[in-house]
Amino acid sequence: MPNQIKPVGRTIACLITCSLIAGLLPTFAVAQDAPTVNPESVLGRTTMPSPDDVSQTFPYGITGKTPPSLIKINYKGQPSYHRHRINLRLFQGCPQVEISEGGRLWATWFGSNTQAERAPFHQGQFSVISTSADGGKTWKEVFVFDPSTLLGGGASDPMLWKDPKGNIRFIGLRNIDFKGKDEFATSAWEFTMLDPENESTAWSSPRLLGNKNISVMKPLLFPDGTIMRSMDDFKLVGKPDKVRIRFLKEDVDGKSIFVSEMPVDNDAGFAEQMPIIRKDGSLFTFYRAKKGQKFAESFDGGKTWKLGGYYPMQFSINTKCILKTLPSGRVLLVANDVQMREKSGKKQYVYTDKNGKARELKDYRGARTRMTAYLSDDDGKTFAHKMLLCNEGQISYPSATLGKDGSIYIVYDQGRGTIGQHTIFLSKITEADILAGKLVDDQSFLNNIVSRPSDQGGGRRKGDKI
Repeated sequence: MPNQIKPVGRTIACLITCSLIAGLLPTFAVAQDAPTVNPESVLGRTTMPSPDDVSQTFPYGITGKTPPSLIKINYKGQPSYHRHRINLRLFQGCPQVEISEGGRLWATWFGSNTQAERAPFHQGQFSVISTSADGGKTWKEVFVFDPSTLLGGGASDPMLWKDPKGNIRFIGLRNIDFKGKDEFATSAWEFTMLDPENESTAWSSPRLLGNKNISVMKPLLFPDGTIMRSMDDFKLVGKPDKVRIRFLKEDVDGKSIFVSEMPVDNDAGFAEQMPIIRKDGSLFTFYRAKKGQKFAESFDGGKTWKLGGYYPMQFSINTKCILKTLPSGRVLLVANDVQMREKSGKKQYVYTDKNGKARELKDYRGARTRMTAYLSDDDGKTFAHKMLLCNEGQISYPSATLGKDGSIYIVYDQGRGTIGQHTIFLSKITEADILAGKLVDDQSFLNNIVSRPSDQGGGRRKGDKI
């Protein structure tokens, strides 16, 4: 048949294609891949018991499958002394942002009235959902995900994302200490907004996604409506030779298609991988590692992954960065523009100024500062354009979403438990701003405050031990 390729021809074509793709990126480490696995073997059995099962009739028979709920706050008539009010909060961070079809902004992050982040069960922590109807100028906290009434459960790593149909979904990660007797001690639950233009939106019933951390990075949307979720088994961080960095592929109805695994890399921290689809259809992702960001690729839709080693441009050293393909075809990277070098046996953190000269950091000497937006014109091979967003102390954990007008909304946190900080910032920029290296759009802005407890009578004070 005319469309068939003889075996020899196919082999030659494959070799040529692979060599061209490999030439786009730095030299690979030894190529590795891993097969797909049964989703249930990784996520646990996520089918729910019948509605009359004792585990579904709270407050009796609590198990890892007892559904959580969202709590409405700051509504008219609520007592002013409720326990989630901001003037009690002394720690918060790890924000996410999303925008409705009508332009309402939503943000989420987790915080605590009593302590800093405390894995693995995060007791005393809850996740806040806040919204803005005026483009991010003012914000109102409207819901809380707080599992504390279920055996002292805690929340961590919340997520907001928009599915292929434009629905905004929230993922709450719940952690309960079942003393090793329940496979869903850590469980990810997904709620869907029913009216995202309304600050008092109703929500769908929660769906159990699985027993892994699946809520740090936004899912990848494919043209056919399928999605790929990034996940990580944080309990295995630091344990050599344990597979823990994975991807879950789901069909348009949410049914699991496969779980794929990234080859073991003991340099990886909390991997926080966020793949993009390149112009040739292959997938590319960074993942968090000890000395910067490493990268991996997939040439079969995410079923197998090949490790590429450290990316030559050093940034986001052992901290989160995000990748997103823009409608223009350029790739957005939001990351910490910091490099690390050794001097006299000590780590020295530097940045490269506009003239290409390395300069040592002065105000904050660490990897988590200089939050920066980059653009790539060549599918992530290089990032030739950049603009500094924030350089005010310890800045980390970006998240981004796109407005219909081409605006890029980016959130990140500052000094999660630092006196006077613990701030969630929002910047609104455009591609033109990044290309110019400065704000040129008159609607753009940097570092509007989404939340800062110390501005509301809260926050950590001198002498507080957290």
